[in-house]
Amino acid sequence: MIKLPQIGLTFSDGDEWEAFCQSCLKIKHQHNNFKSVPADDGDGDCGLDGFNAIGDAYQCYCPEKEYTDKELYEHQRQKVTDDIQKLYNYRVKLKKILNGVKIKTWHFTTPLLKSRELIAHCNNKESLVKTWNLDFIDADFKIGLKDYEYFRPEIPYVITSDKILNPLNALEIDFPTSEPSIQSIEDYKASYENNTFVNNGLRKNTKLFPTSNGQDYSENIIKLTDSHIEYKIIGDGILKFWSNAYDQQYEKFVRVTNALGKKIKQESLIPVDSNQEKLKEIKQLVKATLDREFTNFLSEANKEELTSYLVSFWILECSLDFS
Repeated sequence: MIKLPQIGLTFSDGDEWEAFCQSCLKIKHQHNNFKSVPADDGDGDCGLDGFNAIGDAYQCYCPEKEYTDKELYEHQRQKVTDDIQKLYNYRVKLKKILNGVKIKTWHFTTPLLKSRELIAHCNNKESLVKTWNLDFIDADFKIGLKDYEYFRPEIPYVITSDKILNPLNALEIDFPTSEPSIQSIEDYKASYENNTFVNNGLRKNTKLFPTSNGQDYSENIIKLTDSHIEYKIIGDGILKFWSNAYDQQYEKFVRVTNALGKKIKQESLIPVDSNQEKLKEIKQLVKATLDREFTNFLSEANKEELTSYLVSFWILECSLDFS
């Protein structure tokens, strides 16, 4: 078990540390196609826990317990020695995994670094690796040493706030959005597979308008349905970016909104005096849920956009109906 009071985190074993590193690296290298390398039952991890498209490779190591500085160095030194050797031992397999990517820097990630001697040891191993002349190793190959400080920017997004004793001052995420064009909305409506969504929207939105005054609201109903389609397109864009960049928080979003959608679907079966008031209450509930569950993560603009997206999606998809 390793305690990091500087950031209020404790890692009980190597699996927890690796899971933490993997989550951080997916964010850090979201634009460079980071890939995790699962350990095989027979060969282990081949000296590689993950890599990106520009030549950064990562190997994670967490000590089994709190060591003295000298003991920590000895364990880290042995780990570097063993895992660097794997680059040669598993060279055939690694060549297939890397698929043309050349390793420029092999990063040894560990919670704490306390010895200058480890730097000298890594320098020697750099020279050794270069003598192997492996075609997936860059000519200027380096070994990098990374401790918890390397992941400070990503920590607020992979660890829930109640687990951090000293939360960092992180900016909220603001996923970029763009307004769909009129043509893109028409293209969406023209798609055969979206026919059901469009018809659902027209049918449900009709129930939001009065029927007793004899006025024709058909144009308003069409415009309202178009606005739902617009919000859905915007929301789909946000969620696509979110799922690629911050997978753990995105999975939480899916769980939270699935549960919320089931609750709203159930409540939709109960008749109400005013469909307009019911819709207003649902929007308030969704916004309050996003505020509560994603405080300090999503920007206010994104929470508003996702509120509109969820309500629109439920109307089009059929979870939300009006009596």
